[in-house]
Amino acid sequence: MKTLSYIYLIALLLPALIINEQIVQWVLAGRVGSYSVAGGFQDAFKYFSVFGYLFFTVFRLVPYVGLGMILIVLSKTRFKDYVPSVFVGGLVGVLAMVVWGSWMALLPLYTGAHVSSTTAISFLFIPVYAVPTGAIAALVSAALYTPFRHIFRKGKAEPSAGGNEAPPSSSAQE
Repeated sequence: MKTLSYIYLIALLLPALIINEQIVQWVLAGRVGSYSVAGGFQDAFKYFSVFGYLFFTVFRLVPYVGLGMILIVLSKTRFKDYVPSVFVGGLVGVLAMVVWGSWMALLPLYTGAHVSSTTAISFLFIPVYAVPTGAIAALVSAALYTPFRHIFRKGKAEPSAGGNEAPPSSSAQE
């Protein structure tokens, strides 16, 4: 793998564009608010605007772009075999914070609790908080992968004890 596969970068971009506060509110309306699928969709998207979506998407991209930059740099080092584990761990960490933070910010809408007047500001800070959770999850994932990395490397062709022996010919194996 000389360069980072575009699949990783696309897989980072899609959740950044799709998993947003409206989607979380739609799920919340159905799970907590007992709305139907159509009713929850109408409730979640009644104040939707393209400008608002794009505005919050700029902030929501921060942890995904950071993770993408780390993956690109990592893919150019001798630790490039860590890319899949860092990708999965980082993405899970970022998504966990984005979904949980959005859920907690929007939960009062469906529980009858007091809704804060500054709830919208939380959607600017949730991606910032997703950076350390993504980093921690990526580090944990890489640490869990490390023992297996050495096991997989032992399975590769190792030089023999003599070091100068020629590989067996195909006629000798018959």
